[in-house]
Amino acid sequence: MHAIKMTVLLALLSLLVGCGADTTKDNQQQNTKFTKISTSNEISQKPSNRAKEILHQDEKITAVHAVNTSKAMLIAIEIKHHKRFRLAQIRKEKTKEMKNEFPDMKVELSTDRKIILELRALEDNLQKGSVSKKKLEKELKAIIELSKEQT
Repeated sequence: MHAIKMTVLLALLSLLVGCGADTTKDNQQQNTKFTKISTSNEISQKPSNRAKEILHQDEKITAVHAVNTSKAMLIAIEIKHHKRFRLAQIRKEKTKEMKNEFPDMKVELSTDRKIILELRALEDNLQKGSVSKKKLEKELKAIIELSKEQT
């Protein structure tokens, strides 16, 4: 009888320990994906990198992509799946925040998957150094127009 009680007690104890919450992870810092773009290009990407750092702090955002020219910046963010019910509110809130942070630039923010993919490709090309200033302005303008079309 004593052995059965000990076995049940050990089973319960190991169940409680195994199902405990892991509080050692800093989920906010681990889950958001963004890549800083080299600023040695013809057009400095410092504003885009700054926007990524700011948006990286929000736990609702899983990935940030941003590219800028001298006058305009396009930011694309990915939101956690269970936060997508508030997508319009989050988009409005973050757009206002970015416009306040960069008052000298025309800031566009998108959560559209197509824009995210296009912007990611443009970021990769910038990182490789295969985009000239003129081509960057042309491609960014085309992506901004595409984002306005779909909204």
